[in-house]
Amino acid sequence: MLLEAMGKPFCYRWPGGEIVLIPGHPRDLPEDRACRLLEKMAGKVRVVEPASVVERLQAGVWVEWLSPALPKQQGEVLAVYQDSTFEVFHPLAATLCRLPIGWVIRVLRSPINPQGSARQMEEGHHER
Repeated sequence: MLLEAMGKPFCYRWPGGEIVLIPGHPRDLPEDRACRLLEKMAGKVRVVEPASVVERLQAGVWVEWLSPALPKQQGEVLAVYQDSTFEVFHPLAATLCRLPIGWVIRVLRSPINPQGSARQMEEGHHER
């Protein structure tokens, strides 16, 4: 189950493990741990429904994603595939990448990236 903190980040510890929950950074927890955490921290943690992201994910929209190894990134969705992946121009790698939809943390109303759209960057037409 995907959970994220509401308000301040916090560390949740249980026998044999711990996890840091941060607003805007959904984390996948085992069902039993997630249910206990929701009970104990009511109002401080919420369930993130990935279905709502998937329904709004289509070519041309801007998304913010979080991979396990890098900070949050933003980009324009170029394609969505049946295998639960999407294609985007990755700003750090400066190349087209196919990423899991599960990494998407939100769909943006407009690009926050000041360097232009993925298509413009791909074609070399972005302004510096």
